[in-house]
Amino acid sequence: MRYLVQPRGPGKSWVFRMVTPHDLVGVPNPWDGKPLGKEIKRGLGTRQLTEARKRRDIALGDIRRLQDGLSDGETFSLASAVQWRETILADQAEAEARDDGSNVGSEFVLHHMLEQAEARGIPRDQLKRFARVATGKGFPLDVAHSQYVEARKVGNAFGFAPLKRTTIMNLDTAIKHLRAHLSDEAKTACLEDVTPEVALRFRDVYLPSARSHRSPEGLSAQTVAKNVNLLKQLWLWAIESGHLGRKARNPWEFRRGLRRSAGNREQVRQDYQPKEFSKLLKATSRGTKEGDLIRLAIATGCRADELATISSAQVRNDGSGFDLTDGKTKNARRFIPVVGDARALLQDRVAAHGPTGRLFPEWPIRPASGKAAAVSQWFTRFRRKELGKESDGRLALHSTRHTWRTVARRANVDEAAINDLGGWAGPRKSNSAYDHGLLEGQLVEAQGKVWDELQRAGYLDGF
Repeated sequence: MRYLVQPRGPGKSWVFRMVTPHDLVGVPNPWDGKPLGKEIKRGLGTRQLTEARKRRDIALGDIRRLQDGLSDGETFSLASAVQWRETILADQAEAEARDDGSNVGSEFVLHHMLEQAEARGIPRDQLKRFARVATGKGFPLDVAHSQYVEARKVGNAFGFAPLKRTTIMNLDTAIKHLRAHLSDEAKTACLEDVTPEVALRFRDVYLPSARSHRSPEGLSAQTVAKNVNLLKQLWLWAIESGHLGRKARNPWEFRRGLRRSAGNREQVRQDYQPKEFSKLLKATSRGTKEGDLIRLAIATGCRADELATISSAQVRNDGSGFDLTDGKTKNARRFIPVVGDARALLQDRVAAHGPTGRLFPEWPIRPASGKAAAVSQWFTRFRRKELGKESDGRLALHSTRHTWRTVARRANVDEAAINDLGGWAGPRKSNSAYDHGLLEGQLVEAQGKVWDELQRAGYLDGF
């Protein structure tokens, strides 16, 4: 009758019940994949004792096989450490209820297990991190990461500025870099593991030497600073929220030293010359996803990803323009008037693709980032083919914004109107809060001046 109980009384269904072997605590069980707790309970689905014994033996076989195939990685994973913590807390609560001043037995078992693991050659740092989580003396990085993102979601109750999707993705990358620096394959590293010395080595040694196909010479100074700042904000939240204690020091607030350059390479991006952009227009066709995109880009000064992801609902019914409801910054939310022949192009595209719900359904949107990454990849190949590789570093798809703003200034468009149309914040003044922008009719008039200057200068030949 071992491990067999009828919790609902005689004649009711049998249940398999046993204390979980300590080496299996926290390990995903073989039935539903959930971590095993302090005790294993499994309904056997029968009232017959003979059948219940058979099913109990099958369950025991599953558990023994799980023990035989157990790896150290599973034993000392974050899920296992968290489950150990729950087991120790439950044992402590039981001891307090009995008014028993003796130490909790599960803590002795944990200590013995860690000693055996160290004797087998498991790195001491890994065991120390596991023990820190299991005994409740550390705030796991994995838990902090998810709670921080949740605390800064849109509409959060704390009043925190919400994180944009791209910022969350950049934070994910920074966390991956930090895990690699800490050799944290088991994901048991805690915020307490990151000392000022560890953070300094991460900034000055690990990140600058982190090479990939995108950064074969290591991460740039700007990217290093971005990674450090993202992690700094996570630690600020953890300290403010009491997870590290309010007297805890943020390891990412480095002591002042030699002044550091904001970047290690000069920005050489330029605007298009009329003949260059006209050549691009003539190499594409109206009505195609490529041709229409670059035509609207030069006509409106919008970012490429803003255009490629516009929904049909954002476009005005008369084709006079479209509303941007989201973007890279708060100022990106604005009305964009479309004038001249670009208005006819916009109307044609809505007529052809409006029922799909998007203005450019041909450009796929990545669910993770919400952007049409294929646009930039296509344009790089296209630009090199038409303008040569010597245009690398000098021109890009984003250079259409440089071009549009340059032409707007040459057309004597007011600086405030340029900022309203392009989504730039402009200089901050004491009276800025009282300025609520231009009326739509005034924006249309300003856009018309830019269009006329684009035509006069020859940028739109082949439009």
